Formats: sequence, C-alpha cells, structure tokens
Amino acid sequence: MFTLACTDATGPEQLTTLTLTPAASTTTPTGQVQLTSAGTRAGSAVTTIVGETYAVTSGGGTVSSSGRFTAPTTPGTSTVTVTCGGLTATATITVTAGPLATITVTPNPTLQIGATQQFTAVGRDAFNNVVAITPVWSTTNPPGTINASTGLFTAGNTTGTFNASVRATSGTIFGTANVIVIPGPLATITVTPNPDTLAIRTGRTFTAVGRDAAGNVVAINPTWSVANGGGTIPAGTMGQTAVFTAGDVPGTYTNTVRATQGTTSGSATVTVIAGPAATLVVTPETTTLAPGATQTFTAVGRDAGGNVVTINPTWTVVNGGGTVPANSMGTTVVFTAGGTAGTFTNTVRAAQGSLADSSTVIVTAAPPPPPPPPPPPPASPFRFIARVAFTCTNGSIAGSVATNQGPAPEAPPGSVTQTLCPITGTTEIGTPAAKQAYQDFLVAFAAAEATACGTTLTGTLAGQILAPGVYCFDNSATLTGTLTLSGPSTGQWLFKIGQAGIPGALTGTNFDVVLAGGASACNVRWWVRQASTMNTSNFKGNILAGAGVSFTGGTYKGNASSQEDVEVTGTAVTACDAP
Repeated sequence: MFTLACTDATGPEQLTTLTLTPAASTTTPTGQVQLTSAGTRAGSAVTTIVGETYAVTSGGGTVSSSGRFTAPTTPGTSTVTVTCGGLTATATITVTAGPLATITVTPNPTLQIGATQQFTAVGRDAFNNVVAITPVWSTTNPPGTINASTGLFTAGNTTGTFNASVRATSGTIFGTANVIVIPGPLATITVTPNPDTLAIRTGRTFTAVGRDAAGNVVAINPTWSVANGGGTIPAGTMGQTAVFTAGDVPGTYTNTVRATQGTTSGSATVTVIAGPAATLVVTPETTTLAPGATQTFTAVGRDAGGNVVTINPTWTVVNGGGTVPANSMGTTVVFTAGGTAGTFTNTVRAAQGSLADSSTVIVTAAPPPPPPPPPPPPASPFRFIARVAFTCTNGSIAGSVATNQGPAPEAPPGSVTQTLCPITGTTEIGTPAAKQAYQDFLVAFAAAEATACGTTLTGTLAGQILAPGVYCFDNSATLTGTLTLSGPSTGQWLFKIGQAGIPGALTGTNFDVVLAGGASACNVRWWVRQASTMNTSNFKGNILAGAGVSFTGGTYKGNASSQEDVEVTGTAVTACDAP
C-alpha cells in the first residue's frame, strides 16, 4: 500500500487499475456522499492517489476535488467519474425524495348538498419533491362525511363555506382543502303570508322562498299567478315578491296566490272581506202615509265593491213631517207621520260619519172618519136559523133553533137533528115565526153588505186590538190566535168577509175573540159572503152567512143565521149577552 501520483501516466509508477467507492449509493436532496478513489499497480494496491480529478458526468449534483458529492434538490441518478492518468472509474448515486414536509389536498370544490367528491393528497419534501404517502382522511368543522381510507367525501345538508375542513394526515404532517356546500336543486316553494286576510281592493306583497330537500334556501325567480280567484296579480310578474290586489267579492280563496318555477310551486290562501262602508242607502226612498201611520225605514251600508257591511247609523228627521224615537241608532227606525199634510223631501235621514242618505215622506190629509156600522137588526128569537137543515151532535145550546123550510111537502124539507145535544128552547121547522126570522136575517144580510168599509184587514188578526168600526177582508179570512175587541157597551163592530162578486169564506182555528172595555158580543156582527167554519175556537158575535155555518169544539156566544145548513159538533153555545 503506497501513494501514487496521477501525473505520471507512462512511467513505471503508472496505475494499472482505478476504482471509485462506493460504486453505488443513495442519498436525499442536498445530501452528501464521500467518494474514494483507489487502484493497483503491478498487482499491488494503491490506497492513496494524488492528483485525480472528479466530475459529475450525468445527472445533477456537484463533486468536490476531494470526491465529496453533494446531491441536487431533485431526485434522480447521478454519475461521478474519477480520472487518474489514462484511467477512469465511476460511481452511481441515487437521489431520492426527502422526508415528508407538506401535504397538498385537492380540489377545493363547490358541491350541492348530498353530492360526492374524490379528494387527492400529494406529499412533498422540503424541495417540493413528491413523497409517496398513504394518508388518513378526516373532516373538521364537518361540512359532510369522508371515507378515512379512500378520501371519498359526501356533502352534508348544511350550506356554507367550510375552510380547511377536509384533512389528509400522514404522521405529523397534514394538508387541508376548503369545501363550499351550496343548496341542492329546488324542492319546495313557500309563499307568505299564508293565510292572509284582505279587505276588497286592498293590496298585499307576497314573498316566495325556495328551498332544497334539506330546507336550505335556494335562489329562485318564480312566475306569479292567481289560481283560484279572489283578486289579481299583474300579468307577467316574476321574482321573489308579487303584489296581490283583492277583488270585490268576499270569500276564502284557497291556495290562490301561486309562485311557480319549473315543476315546483307554492301557494297561499287569501280571505277577502268587505271593506269599509262607502255608501249608505235608506229605503223606501219615498213613502206615503196617513197622519199617525208608521213606516219602518232601513239603512244599508255597502263597501266600494257593493258588498253589504255592518253599520250603526244615527236617525233623525231633518225636514219635518213626523218623528222617530230620540237617539235612534241601528239599521232600522220607525217613523210616525205627523198631522200636517204635505211632501217632506229628504226628511228621514240616516248618517254614519261622512255617509248619509235620506228618504222623502208624503203625509196625506186625514181621511174622514169611517161611517159607523148600522144599528143591529131586532134580536132574533132563535140561537140558530138555517134555511134547510140544522144538526147538533155532542154539543149544548142555550136557546131555540129553527129552519126556514118546513116539513114535506116543502122541498127541500127542513129538519132539526139532535144527537146528545140538549137544546133549552124550542125547535121550529118552517113555522111562521121561523120564516119571519129568516126574512129578517135576509134583510140584515143585505144591509150589512151595503155598508161601506172603514178599514181593510189582512192576516190572522192574532194579537190585534180593534176599536168599534167597520172592518173588511177583500176575500176569504183565515183567523187564529187572540183578537181583542175593545170599546164601550154601545160600540158596534161589523166584520165583512168578501165583497160583492168576490168569494169570501171565514175560517177560524184556535181563534179566540176577547171583549174589553165593556164591549158586548150582541153588538158584534160577522157578515160572511160564503161559509163560516169555526174549529176549537172561542167565538163571539152574530154570524150572517151566505152559505153554511159550522162549529166544531170550543164555545160560541151569539146568534148564527145561514142561507144553507148549520152543523154544531161538540160546541157549547150561549146567548150573546150570557155572562
């Protein structure tokens, strides 16, 4: 072992072989490898060579004059060659990546809820060289879930920007990626307010909000429409809001305000109510009244759409003609005509706030008093007189009965039939007294028919109180309830049922005649153009009938005369002046 200089390449000191060790080595970027040259001469080892030269002949890196190799910053294979005299030797250095310094995670995606993304992690050393890694995947501030080994990420249902939320870790080194989660496709549209109540012709701004399947707000630009009436939205309205204007017809319009985008829609229900009173109308517009007569006036309030609305007006009489009760309020009032005749224009007035309306009243001159009833004919000696037949069953009669027709051979023959019906007086069939009484009845019938009417009646007379006078029904009368006749003992009442040439029948059911003030049943006459029929009634007064007379049940005070037959069934009959 000895030293040999490379300057003598031909002399006896010349090397016969040259080596460079280590012949193969591995290092990392900027790492160093000390190379050593050696050789032989004539079979002997030369351990120290002086004057050799080193050079990097391929790959990167540098080598010093003493054979110290410094690796480049990028991985690869470098060849270092040493030269001594005419001999060369080489060494191969493999440069591998350095220790893991950073991890880069990609991509930084924007995902809809529920979408997936495959993340990739790349490890690098301090010189940015790729380092093979098998990272563990995780999420922080979790925007979703990730497979720990594969890096497959699934976005959650919460939207937002999640910085550094996806992490890949290898040892103590980790890298992160940002995730932005955005709403999914439109799933629902909600329209508010819902429900809503609007007065006619008023507007309301409705708002549409779109949401995905998880309830996240989705930007929308819907088209608005009115699906089920109740109002209007301007044609072609689009956007998040729309103004709905209620129509004139009150009601509940279900799911009528609608916002639609694609196949998705939302709606709201609107209840339209009447608006404030816009007009006030009093009816009747004009009425004609006799002095002391009454008229009920009605005030109706309506909104701008003509719908009836609740009002509570104050009533006054502004131009005379009569009176209304003081401080009258409400939708109706009773006006009583005064005693001065004339036309009182716009006198009955209803007012509420700035709204008012009036009606005109014409008060006529007071009519002359009706003629009094004619004096009653002489009292008949008979409780009942029939032209042909009289029949009484299960009743009782205090007085006499008669028929105008006598027994056969008069035709038709007269008859009186009693069945469980006591008669306290006589029964006369066609006797001279009976015939005279019948003729007196016909005279009284004609006199009553000719008497002028004082007051025309209608209805059942239930609950009415009538003073003495002449009262008329233009045709038939059907009576029920209680009628009170109030007057002095000298007062006369004549009731005329029907007119000449006009049918008129009298029917009473559960009809009671009550006398007050001293009035006498003997001074009450019922002139009936056709038949008189009383059922379960307590009837009073003398009947002058142009056809048959029938009583069933109840009681009767008076005398009854018939131009046909008389039937009494289950009725107690007494004189008109009986207590």
